[in-house]
Amino acid sequence: MQHHPRILRIFAATAAAAALTAASALTVTTASAEEPAPAELAETASGSRAVSFTLVTGDVVHATVGADGDLGALRLESADGVEEVWSTWIDGDSTYVVPADVQSLVDDGTLDRRLFDIAQLWADGYDDASTETLPVIVEYAEGAPASRSAIRGTTVTADFDEIGADALAVSKERAAAAWASLNPAAGARSSAGVERIWLDAKVEGTALLDGLTPTVPLTGADVAHELGFDGTGVTVAVLDTGYDQKHVDFDGQVAGSASFVTNQAVQDGNGHGTHTASSVAGTGAASDGTYAGMAPGADLLIGKVLGDDGSGQSSWIMAGMQWAVDQGADVVSMSLGNSSNTVCAGPDVALVEALSDRALFVIAAGNEGLRAQVSTPGCAPSALTVGALDRDDVTAPFSSRGPSVGGTAAKPDIASQGVDVVAARTGGGADMPYVAYSGTSMATPHVAGGAALVLQAHPDLTPAELKARLTSSASAVDEPVLEQGAGPMDVGRAVAQAVSGAPGRQLATFAYPQSGLGTKQSKVTLTNSSADDIALDLELQAFGDDGSSVPGAMFKLGTKKNAIVVPAGDSIDVPITIDPSVKLQAGDYGTVTARLIGTGADGERVTVPFSVVMEGPTAKVTVVTKDRRGASPDTISSFRVINVEDGTSGGYGVGTGSVVLTLPHGSYDFGATILTRDAPGAGSLVESVTQLYEHAVKITGDTTIVLDAQEATQLSWKAPQATEPRGFSIGYTYGLMENGGSKTGSLTTVPSYVKQLFTKKENVDDRFTFEATARLVAPGLEMTSSGGRTVDDVAVVYAPEYDGAGSAELVNVGPGTAANLAAADVEGRIVLIDGSTSVQGGNSLQWSNELSGRGAKGVIAYSSSASGRVQITGAGVTLPMATITRADADALIAELEAGPVTMTWDGSAAGSSPYVYNVATVVDGKVPSGVQRLREDDLAEVPTKYYTMAAESNTWYLDISLEMPGATSVYASGSMLPANAPLERTEYYTASPDVTWTTISRMTSNIANAASFDGPRTYEAGTTEPTSWFKTPLGASANTFGAPILNRDRNGLELTLGWWGDAAGHDSTGYIYADSRTRGVWVDGTATTPAAGVYAVPESGAEVRVQQAFTRRLLTTQKLGAAYTTDWTFRTDRSLQGAQAVLVPSVDVSMDLTSRVLSGTDAEIVLGAVDDSTGEAADLSSVTLQYATGAQATVAAVTAWTDVAVTRGDDGTWRANVPNDVPAGTFVHLRTKMTGADGSTVQQTTIRSYEVGGRIDAKVSARSQCVNGKVAVAVHALNRSDVTADITLTTPFGSTTVADVEAGKAAYKLFDTGVQRLRDGGSAKVTAAGTVGTLAVTTEYDAAYDALRCTG
Repeated sequence: MQHHPRILRIFAATAAAAALTAASALTVTTASAEEPAPAELAETASGSRAVSFTLVTGDVVHATVGADGDLGALRLESADGVEEVWSTWIDGDSTYVVPADVQSLVDDGTLDRRLFDIAQLWADGYDDASTETLPVIVEYAEGAPASRSAIRGTTVTADFDEIGADALAVSKERAAAAWASLNPAAGARSSAGVERIWLDAKVEGTALLDGLTPTVPLTGADVAHELGFDGTGVTVAVLDTGYDQKHVDFDGQVAGSASFVTNQAVQDGNGHGTHTASSVAGTGAASDGTYAGMAPGADLLIGKVLGDDGSGQSSWIMAGMQWAVDQGADVVSMSLGNSSNTVCAGPDVALVEALSDRALFVIAAGNEGLRAQVSTPGCAPSALTVGALDRDDVTAPFSSRGPSVGGTAAKPDIASQGVDVVAARTGGGADMPYVAYSGTSMATPHVAGGAALVLQAHPDLTPAELKARLTSSASAVDEPVLEQGAGPMDVGRAVAQAVSGAPGRQLATFAYPQSGLGTKQSKVTLTNSSADDIALDLELQAFGDDGSSVPGAMFKLGTKKNAIVVPAGDSIDVPITIDPSVKLQAGDYGTVTARLIGTGADGERVTVPFSVVMEGPTAKVTVVTKDRRGASPDTISSFRVINVEDGTSGGYGVGTGSVVLTLPHGSYDFGATILTRDAPGAGSLVESVTQLYEHAVKITGDTTIVLDAQEATQLSWKAPQATEPRGFSIGYTYGLMENGGSKTGSLTTVPSYVKQLFTKKENVDDRFTFEATARLVAPGLEMTSSGGRTVDDVAVVYAPEYDGAGSAELVNVGPGTAANLAAADVEGRIVLIDGSTSVQGGNSLQWSNELSGRGAKGVIAYSSSASGRVQITGAGVTLPMATITRADADALIAELEAGPVTMTWDGSAAGSSPYVYNVATVVDGKVPSGVQRLREDDLAEVPTKYYTMAAESNTWYLDISLEMPGATSVYASGSMLPANAPLERTEYYTASPDVTWTTISRMTSNIANAASFDGPRTYEAGTTEPTSWFKTPLGASANTFGAPILNRDRNGLELTLGWWGDAAGHDSTGYIYADSRTRGVWVDGTATTPAAGVYAVPESGAEVRVQQAFTRRLLTTQKLGAAYTTDWTFRTDRSLQGAQAVLVPSVDVSMDLTSRVLSGTDAEIVLGAVDDSTGEAADLSSVTLQYATGAQATVAAVTAWTDVAVTRGDDGTWRANVPNDVPAGTFVHLRTKMTGADGSTVQQTTIRSYEVGGRIDAKVSARSQCVNGKVAVAVHALNRSDVTADITLTTPFGSTTVADVEAGKAAYKLFDTGVQRLRDGGSAKVTAAGTVGTLAVTTEYDAAYDALRCTG
């Protein structure tokens, strides 16, 4: 076996989840009384492997968390518990899961797609453990009610009347109810008047840490200062992380401040805001003026809109914008941006536009370093958007390039110094008052401060005029407009120069083809604010969308000799002739930009950037999709289009089977996920999922692309043993860049009721990776009537399945009402129930409760109002259940009308399957199809034991996920696989270095609850590695996902501790409402508290003690693992960076699968420890063990401990025997202390480590004999125990229970076979049940009998 590295690489991005289960007319039940509804535990940020997200729609998405904090294995939870097919769409760093019923609202922009970007919600801290509300911004329709606070389930946190919007906090607990009012159904207003909903997403500052150097002199500010301008009389608002109120550079500089961050003061705990504010107007007092800001005479308004983590909700930022303008700010500096937005739209952009007549908003372009990544709010047309330069006026590599995200507007507008910018350090004091950062965040305050200098010089300028004056005076540069706008800011020129022109105008848009188009006349207006005419010589620079130069003939000046005189105090138009017919290169199409440059005899230099849009060649592409029947596929089916040339992609619903797209000419891949239901319409289950992929389709004109599932062939797996599938996954990823990075793709998770996968073979390229998985179990239920009808059954989720072989008479009760069930004779029978809501058919839990104790063998349910198969849930159900189709039910009812009907069944329940194959086909460069043959030599064999928690039975629920490199991991099945413990079976895994698995075993069907993990890990082919799940004792565990328990980073320790681990070392999450834990850390004997989750330790050596104390409220089905306390001590110093060498104890008790050790015998215990820093067995110098007995359930309650001798074996293990000389039903507690060779220690106390068991001793026999010419089987059981027992004797010919068989007495039964010849022998089963000590005990025996022939 090979473990995955400690740093887990996963999880880029996905989209559009599809709720594809049948819209069944059956009533369902979603939870039992034993199992509360999902809720998040208080601790999840550190050491948890599971996290949940409540969406604005009320749907819930669950995910796992990797060692690096990224998400994987997403699962969409249906509100009614019915399993769903869902797709996860990948798009760069985004991971989308969109419920099917709102996909159209996302497609048309009514709902912000970021509301469903799980990666974004996680990054923003909007998971359910971190916040009880989801922040959104809603835009209201004109005429919406003035009072909006009545929307149930929401609270108004800010109102923005300027743009008709509110910020709302949506209660996650009441999200479904809130959605009923908020939902702006496609094309209509919601009941609350809502037209659009946006995620109130976190916006981050845009700084990169770097080295120290000064930069203000590079902006031309020295010239302005020499002219006497320092910003006096101008107010600049800095909206950021606040400021260091004790820094001397701000003494007397701040005119006002306010915090818009929940529960945080203006004081800067991050440093970003302190740095940017001092770049605007810091005095430089700590450096004798060397590091003064651009405009030290300006008044600062400090608005804290980003938290100390460097991010802030959009509504906080918008509130700060409104506040700044209301407080009289002339300039608003915003070194922040939202890189997750895909369009230049939203309430933040709208508010910039609404307020820009009152102040100039100077906003960072962003640090994405890519084309078309100038995002919100900096992409707003009125904003002065700032790119970053290095010291040589070269565009910084991280500076975002234009055009605006999702559009064609030419941005940024200007550029300034953003590399190695020195400014005030928060908390730096006198010793380290300054620090250097890099980023467009640093460039932005340079321009904001420059604006203050210009406004002091020209106080009558409007915000738009101020913007124009700054851009028009930019320094000469040859860099493209989409990198630097007008060019590098020269504020010295800006305060003096009189001629300016409005930047960034889009003069025209030309549709393709342009070859036949005539020229277009346009103009750029220049304005002269001086009292003298100014003559300028004119020239043009022009650039294609990709930054290359375009032919000069495209733009021609309409002035004589390319010169013009701008009249004093007036404006003049510069005519420009645009010739769109000029031949362009492919990369030129898009936003074509130019700079009009005017130079004068007295040193004037005027620069005015503008643009035109040259639409590239496009084609109308009709995408036709067909399901396996040739019909329009289910509306939840989807397809993606990938432009393999420019690395863009998009996802689309299939509509009614034909979707028309307009695509630029080029080479495209088309990938489709087609769902086919087993009956037309939404009233049935998905029967098959087809993955189609068409590679390198050349689009040079209008065309039709047909994605037809009928062309696909079945993808299946042939195992060495007979199997059937219990769920799949299928999908692909594609690298959008040549190096395979920045993935797109689609990963679809498929529940167990889906029968088949289909694919069409296709060769792609090395950027493509295909994946498909299946979970294969022993053949399941096949149920046939005595009339020969084999029904098409579906297991009831979370209910017991029919298991093994059996038969019973069928009784039809009609609708599953209480009255009908009470009136029916169900003893020994299978009950046929119509569960349709149209006949008030009840639900599975009601049926189970009504039939309880009446001897029914099981239930078959159907819906008379559904056309195909249906699925229901059965949490809390005790009877075997399955659903069948209406056609099957009609056939059975017809048989019943003709006479009695017997149902015969055979097959293995999934939870009792003796083997499971977890298989994956992961292929680069192509789509496979056909039968994938599994050879034992290619698999890893994992003999697995599932233990109960001192119960006769427990049902656990199993998941497994496959990691996709560079993308999110995906569940191998859309259904959790039950394991009916006690259970011992063999599980097989596809073994390959390229296939990485994470196995998840859950104590409940609640996906967010009590989960144990193994992985991510790979397996080696041909190996055998036994494991177990939920074996006690429960205690502290290492992390199987690679993160160390204790990690030292410089002088800080961070803990990553699971809630508990089982005896096999599986790290686990807590049991909701039952588990609690506390932690403590002591350094040299002194308790310490963490700062942001980090415990400070001294640089020199220190002894550290760490304790985790865990308790669990006992449950009726889980009596063990009630509590534990683990104490570690170890020494650390600064040289010991990374994982700390703490001991992780291992305590392995020999016990049966019910976690019991027989009374009167010794428990053999093997003890050891693993060094967490290496993952290897630790060298222990000493081990001690103590035990105690009793019913205590807390560590503190156990006070009397008995020592046990511990011996060290030659193999390095330590062994002990604990006597169990107490009555059955007694619990045993264990306490061990282990000391490592380096002196580190671990002490662990585990409460209710195991239970003392009992057995009823019986002597059993069976024999065949002739009675009246027929074979009979005699079964005899002598009770040799000292307790009274109920003894059940069972053969294939009947069963009987003899009650209260006293000690020394026997039970006997002669079973008539009804035949003269018994061709084969068999086995009788004897079960003895009684109370031993305080424990209810059941002991099973088998007794063989022989074949026999009797004569008459």
